[in-house]
Amino acid sequence: MEINEKISALRKSNNMTQAELGTKLNVTFQAVSKWESGKSYPDFETLSKMAKIFGVPISYFEEGGENVTETAATATADEFGKTESGKVVGFCKDCGKLVHEGEESCTTPVVICKQCALRRENIKKVQENEQKLQKQQAERAVKAKKQAEVDRGKKRRNRGLIVSAIITVALLVLFTVLAIKSPEDTVMYIAIMAFTVVCGYPFFAQLFWDGIVVDIVLVGGKIVGMPGVIFSLDLDGIIFLIVVKILFAVIKMLIFMLTFLFMIFVAMVVATFVFVPQMHKLNKGEEL
Repeated sequence: MEINEKISALRKSNNMTQAELGTKLNVTFQAVSKWESGKSYPDFETLSKMAKIFGVPISYFEEGGENVTETAATATADEFGKTESGKVVGFCKDCGKLVHEGEESCTTPVVICKQCALRRENIKKVQENEQKLQKQQAERAVKAKKQAEVDRGKKRRNRGLIVSAIITVALLVLFTVLAIKSPEDTVMYIAIMAFTVVCGYPFFAQLFWDGIVVDIVLVGGKIVGMPGVIFSLDLDGIIFLIVVKILFAVIKMLIFMLTFLFMIFVAMVVATFVFVPQMHKLNKGEEL
């Protein structure tokens, strides 16, 4: 029988209620109920008192202790705390078994037997290994995410460089043909080709990188708002409204085109200076 079953059997055989046993042991009946249901165990001192109350040796509560002889069952009070295996040092908090001298792992603050101490150590090692594994998995996930960002950055970089090279070469071929057809404008076309190489190539590349160059270009694409129109609700007023709206639309378009073209020029100049830093960020997988 288990300890909880032995306590219950001894109490019932002595016609005691849980409350009466608790009174003799200076504990509540709820504590006795938990012992008998196996939810908790009494400490060694309480177990010794219980052995005296029921007239059984302390060894009775050990595994197989219910088979004690009549001689063992009449042990005197001076013999409590001793068994054939040696002096009892306490009651294991984990497994609830009596612990004899030499079988204990520790006695303070509570008694723990060597088997339970070994089990605790194994559990601790397993938990440490799990934590170590989780940490390694988290580190690998961070590295994988970082590498993915670097790969995406390199793809954006390569796409921009390749497309920009194609556009730049096409423009150089075009300006070369124009220079051949108009020898008198050769100097102008050479200057345009130099500008295309120095400013155009980094500009076209960065249009695919979503960096500062794209932001500058988009600023130029913003359409300036126009004021409202006051008109009368008659035929002349409606005609006036339509004419003014058309006029405003034309003005908006002109402003849009001028601003957009100007900001493209500004972006091409800026692209020359930010090309290398932007490409360096892409190589590292950083946001532009």
